[in-house]
Amino acid sequence: MTAAVVAVHGIPPEVRAAAGRGWRFFPVEARGKLPLIKGWPEAATSDIAQLETWAHQYPACNWGLATGTGSGVVVIDVDGAEGRAALADLERQGFTLPVTLTVTTGRTDGGEHRYYRQPSGVDIRNDQSGKIGAHVDVRGTGGFVVCPPSVHASGKQYRFIDPNAPVADLPGWVIERLTVRPPMPTTTVQAGQQALGKGSRTNTLVSLAGTMQRRGMTLEAIEAALLAENAAKCAPPLPDAKVRTIAADIVKRYPAGELNMPLPDEWPESEPLAESLPDVMQFDLELMPESFRPLVKDVAERMQVPLDFPAVAAIATLAGVTNRRAVIQPKRNDHTWTVVPNLWGGIVAPPGMLKSPVLTCMTQPARAIESEWRKAHEDEEQVYQSDLESQKLEIAAWEQEYKKAAKKKDSKERPAKPDSALVQPTLRRLITSDATFESLHHVLSENPAGLFVIRDELTGWLAGLERQGREQERAFFLECWNGDAAFTIDRIGRGSIHVPHACISLFGGIQPARLRDYLADAMRDGPSNDGLVQRFQLMVWPDIPPAWRYVDRQPDTNALECAGQVYRRMAALEAANPLRLQFDDEAQALFEQWLTDLEQRIRGEQAAPVMQAHLSKYRSLMPSLALLFALADGHTDCVPISQAKLACDWCDYLETHANRVYSAQARPEQHAAIALSKRLTKGWKREDGFFTVRDVYRSGWTALDSPEAARGALLVLEDYGWVRRETDAQTTGRPSETYRINPRIGGTHAGE
Repeated sequence: MTAAVVAVHGIPPEVRAAAGRGWRFFPVEARGKLPLIKGWPEAATSDIAQLETWAHQYPACNWGLATGTGSGVVVIDVDGAEGRAALADLERQGFTLPVTLTVTTGRTDGGEHRYYRQPSGVDIRNDQSGKIGAHVDVRGTGGFVVCPPSVHASGKQYRFIDPNAPVADLPGWVIERLTVRPPMPTTTVQAGQQALGKGSRTNTLVSLAGTMQRRGMTLEAIEAALLAENAAKCAPPLPDAKVRTIAADIVKRYPAGELNMPLPDEWPESEPLAESLPDVMQFDLELMPESFRPLVKDVAERMQVPLDFPAVAAIATLAGVTNRRAVIQPKRNDHTWTVVPNLWGGIVAPPGMLKSPVLTCMTQPARAIESEWRKAHEDEEQVYQSDLESQKLEIAAWEQEYKKAAKKKDSKERPAKPDSALVQPTLRRLITSDATFESLHHVLSENPAGLFVIRDELTGWLAGLERQGREQERAFFLECWNGDAAFTIDRIGRGSIHVPHACISLFGGIQPARLRDYLADAMRDGPSNDGLVQRFQLMVWPDIPPAWRYVDRQPDTNALECAGQVYRRMAALEAANPLRLQFDDEAQALFEQWLTDLEQRIRGEQAAPVMQAHLSKYRSLMPSLALLFALADGHTDCVPISQAKLACDWCDYLETHANRVYSAQARPEQHAAIALSKRLTKGWKREDGFFTVRDVYRSGWTALDSPEAARGALLVLEDYGWVRRETDAQTTGRPSETYRINPRIGGTHAGE
């Protein structure tokens, strides 16, 4: 059934009416979901004049509704029959969704968008982790939905079930599942008394001592007052020796009557420190080839991780299994440019975020193939060893016969040498995880299709390549990224090993702090700035949802089998005779326009040099992804337009993550300040009320382990009102670098 014809000029009446409610819209591609404008979250508008401009600029486009606080609407996205079944289960448990304005999407299995009012005072964010239920997603702030009368990729139209239906309030149980409530304070206060707990005792006593010192009180009087205040209000009280130290320190640092001693109300409210990382595009499950969607969603829900984790791991595994078994010729006539679809990537996330378990799940079907190959090799090796023993006996017998014949002077006949053409079977490999440089090169010489190299922690691998004497290893990996370059290793006593086409795909996990350390060199034209980091095209750094829910169910075996079938089809191809695909006519036109835009951006001055270098690697990324998506969906003759569009969408998605990765090192002192601020909010030196620069860098914390790094962080914290530098008035010579802590620091200031 085809969709009804939609007017191509002017704003559709459904969009015009919704804009009248204050809902914010923007254009997306026809029969798709790709935004047609940059910065759509900010550009989306309800202004009719702007919407008219877009309508004439992009005739026949689909329309996206920016959800969340801007439009005041949250959308529950129900994925077909499975989503409706999940809602039915919730109803049986007493969790119901009220009737509201509802849209039927163009999905063949009957998806729905249910519109609800954005709750006041609560910021509902996007969620695709199944907090409400399996196959039930949420589009809130930062997200969007395609709205009527847009046309789905299936050809069906988005339609309101009842255009006049009211928009209901979002039920409380949904809000509860999508938000995290702050913990309730546990400090008890005695009746009629303000108790001072840990973190506030020292600051209060320091302020009291400062007030008394300003008024010219003696050390004895200050000490007595502080001891009395400590006993009356501190719970538990500080040791008397600690109180006396506070009094003596104030008297030493601030001569009687000095006017610069800060009183409690003279400290400013410290400004919050934010991570200052740019936003990244939320991953949409429809970016995946259909054969991988069930597995990606199943793993994300069971492990409660962002969809990005299993999605990018699946694509990396697909690239690693394919490698040189298929190639694509991006240009129609230039046969000298072919692209091998091997890819490098990684997941950037803090420790303990299940990076390794996710990768284990996503590579399980590929590991099963290699296990079968290993078992077959063992059987072949047994046959080979048996044949080899027989051959040795035959050669030994021949040698005896030959010697006898040679001793006969009159005999010119010699026995024929037995056939010795036995070839030892080679172990076929797909994956390796901890191979040395030389052994990896040797395995590649026996596996011309290439290898998928998995590194549980990429930091160690990157650090190893920086060491002196590892230059050849670094050069080897740089060549392996190309997928089609030869590499030879010559060793005395072991001869030469030549690999005509060195090819690997590479994937692993990396921690943000360690990534910043590595990028610090790569971004300042250090020895690491040789393009190695830019080769990690599949690097993602998604936001970790603060909410978590307990999930305990069996893995989806059908999803694993579906992905496994794709991997088996790829592994069955031969590198000696690889598939060679090109774009179809529509896809070719799209690629030409996409490449033209990319080259203009690379040559322009808007992007930072490090991003220009990164984007230059996208010349091969887009055709590689298009080829992989086409093969995954069973296309072996050409790459159709649908897979080319999907590859373009992936490039847009990955570019936002690349921006985040490189911006992480743009201001190292800011990140160091954030790291120190988190220590302060958790109580470090709060009892003392002050610390020195030496106290900071001698603690050995990441990004704060040198005097220069500590001073840079403290300059930022001083600007934000967290600390105040002081000079010891009683000390001659070089003044000590002492900083006093703002007693008004709260637990929510450190970007948390």
